[in-house]
Amino acid sequence: MSRLRRIFATMALVLVLAPLAANTPLFDPDEGLHAAIAQEMVLRGDYVTPTFLGEPFLDKPILFFWAEAASIRVFGSREFAVRLPPLLFGVLAMIAVAALGRSMFDENTGLMAGIVYGTMLLPLGVSEVAVHDVAVVPFMCVACAALFHLKAETTGKNFLFLSILGGIALGLSILTKGLVAVAFTGILGICLAVRDRSAIVRIGTFLTIAGVVAVLVALPWYLAMERAHPGYLHYYFIERHLQGYLTATQRHSGRGWWYYLPIVIGGTLPWTGYLAGAARTARARPTRIIVWAWFVAGLLFLSAAESKLVTYVLPLFPALALLAGERITSLGRFTGRLSYAVYATSLAVIPAGALAAVAFKFGHVTAQMWLAIAITSGLTAMIGLRGRALGAATLEDAAVVALRLPVVALFALMIVTPRAAAWMTARDLAAALNAGGSLPSHVSVLDERVGSLIFYLSPALRAAATPERIDEATMPEAITRARVQPADAVIAVRDDQLPHFARMFTTPPLPDAHAGTFTIFRAETLQRALRNP
Repeated sequence: MSRLRRIFATMALVLVLAPLAANTPLFDPDEGLHAAIAQEMVLRGDYVTPTFLGEPFLDKPILFFWAEAASIRVFGSREFAVRLPPLLFGVLAMIAVAALGRSMFDENTGLMAGIVYGTMLLPLGVSEVAVHDVAVVPFMCVACAALFHLKAETTGKNFLFLSILGGIALGLSILTKGLVAVAFTGILGICLAVRDRSAIVRIGTFLTIAGVVAVLVALPWYLAMERAHPGYLHYYFIERHLQGYLTATQRHSGRGWWYYLPIVIGGTLPWTGYLAGAARTARARPTRIIVWAWFVAGLLFLSAAESKLVTYVLPLFPALALLAGERITSLGRFTGRLSYAVYATSLAVIPAGALAAVAFKFGHVTAQMWLAIAITSGLTAMIGLRGRALGAATLEDAAVVALRLPVVALFALMIVTPRAAAWMTARDLAAALNAGGSLPSHVSVLDERVGSLIFYLSPALRAAATPERIDEATMPEAITRARVQPADAVIAVRDDQLPHFARMFTTPPLPDAHAGTFTIFRAETLQRALRNP
């Protein structure tokens, strides 16, 4: 095994083990919801229809839920089981990016691009959270690698094999998150055809065969869903996909065309500086132009959509990783003072910036945490200074330093993440309810999704949980309900919302209990406060 391969394998291992060691509670709104759905899949034994509190959840396909459910069946209902699948999908994405880079350039470029992708801020962050987007990238990259590789193939079994392989990957991506990987593979096919018009027939044939295979792979589950829930196909592909793209009918609509630009710039840290060099030298190799065209066309495609969300942009990052990795590999080393300064400085600043954001948003960050972040940021800066001589180093020597820097930054972020999670999870609230031994007649959580709350409930309380007994509520809804609910009903309020909540009363009510960052009020307590003049 070459030294660069060992570095790649080490980075992949660290990216899986470090977040698991942090043992961070599940985040709301999305991660807790997805975990609770997978948990319910195991409890109910229904592996066709995702459900939440017994109600069908039709907004996401099944494959990621299958992965989560399989992990929960093996390891039980704990954070480790929920976090393992996205982390493994993140590593698979690194491997798939490396395979794509090898198809487009060479092995060293592929390995470097895989390292770059795994340590970019957005892919790194998304792979630590149980969301579907992280599982799309490996399937997309496999299909794109097969598409690019067929340039050298005209007929025969190898061409058919690549087409079928690409189709299987696209079929699995459709089972993961609809048509996004199909769209990006098609965009790459268009870029290749524009660059080499003699390949149009081969590309068209590949896409046709791959499309048929993809439909055959994905169709059984979608037909099963349509049979169980008539109208599902129209809802998911017309309302969620087509209308969501073209109209402002989805929850994430209303964002400007420029929405993804700062996300791309910030999300590619610490490697953003190397993209400038990749842009300057784009014309030196035809493949660089193809990758840039793939990225730009993909960015325009996403920016034109009415519905926008941070994680939707993740399929752009393999192209950016390829460009940065190829830039470094083509020079045989890290070079360029500005690019390396951006790289080292951002890794030193990101953890401290993240902790500052937590302090600004939620407060209650201890001096010990600031000290830990200062030490790790200083250590990162020292490693960066040691790497100033990288202009004369080999690619493998540069990659060793490249490995050390993000590892230190990653462990620093592991200090920050649990602090942020305390304000984005209901684990402590669930523990307080579990301690009571039985579920109150009604539980309202103020302006919060209840996914992680459901996941952490004990089996007895979970069995009693229904949409009628546990839900989220706005502040006016919570006050209105409190007037008529049974005395044992409870309302949970995040501590940062308490000042606003208290202003709803002439005499603010006294809390009945505290659970982590939640304050709990019983309905009878609120009723007394509402009766006060």
